[in-house]
Amino acid sequence: MLRLSCIGVFVPVVFLLGYQSTLIYHPKAYRAEHEAMLGEVKGERLAFSTSQGQQTAFYIPPREGDSGLPETVWLCFAGNGSLALDWLHAIDAWEGRFAYLLVDYPSYGDCEGRPTPARIRESSAAAFAALAMRLEVTTGDLRSRSLVLGHSLGSAVALMAAEDLGIERGVLISPFSSMTEMGRLMLGWPLCHLNLHRYDNRRTLEGVLANEEARFVIYHGSEDEVIPVRMGRELAKRDEPRIAFHEVVGAHHNDVLRLAGNRVGESMLELAKGR
Repeated sequence: MLRLSCIGVFVPVVFLLGYQSTLIYHPKAYRAEHEAMLGEVKGERLAFSTSQGQQTAFYIPPREGDSGLPETVWLCFAGNGSLALDWLHAIDAWEGRFAYLLVDYPSYGDCEGRPTPARIRESSAAAFAALAMRLEVTTGDLRSRSLVLGHSLGSAVALMAAEDLGIERGVLISPFSSMTEMGRLMLGWPLCHLNLHRYDNRRTLEGVLANEEARFVIYHGSEDEVIPVRMGRELAKRDEPRIAFHEVVGAHHNDVLRLAGNRVGESMLELAKGR
């Protein structure tokens, strides 16, 4: 009985430690339709290298205004089962003077390597530097024009990028409180503490809010079946004067952006004007 009990504990522990990445990340390859969409918006590939090898991000120039340096650039980070170019389904409805840097994670799209929080941080910073080089500006100048936008896992990445790059403002869609808390929902205690990918939006948000000019907006579906709406609400309550919270009634995890897209666009415009 003791041996069977040990096996019963040992097997799930080994499984979680060995296959944790496959439970968290769901990389995909690009399809022909993505390439066509990129051409339609006159988007450009940005090639750069990290410790994980060759990476590719995408720059989408403004649809409106002059062809010079954009006043506002949104750094966009998708959820764990999406690709950077999936943002193209949404941005056509937003302010035409916005430009976008769409960032994939290692192993996603055309990017090599394997994702971890540290490697994703590295990719975000390198993509940002690649865009500064493309626009022929300093990273400091680009920082002053930049905001972040993320959905689900991408909200965690957006906050990390804001912290690392000194970006003050952004929109978070369906954010979780921490990956360990997500593990608690899925696996219970104490298995949740075997989490090796320690995204912690509470801690990162605290670091970002150390900047007095920081302002964020959170959107979360009331019927989110993946990340409970209480998590988004909890993050907003950490600094309610500077974090606006919008519960999207009837929205689930994967349709919240479609249902609240216009409202998200309005918040993006307000944040950009308020800098």
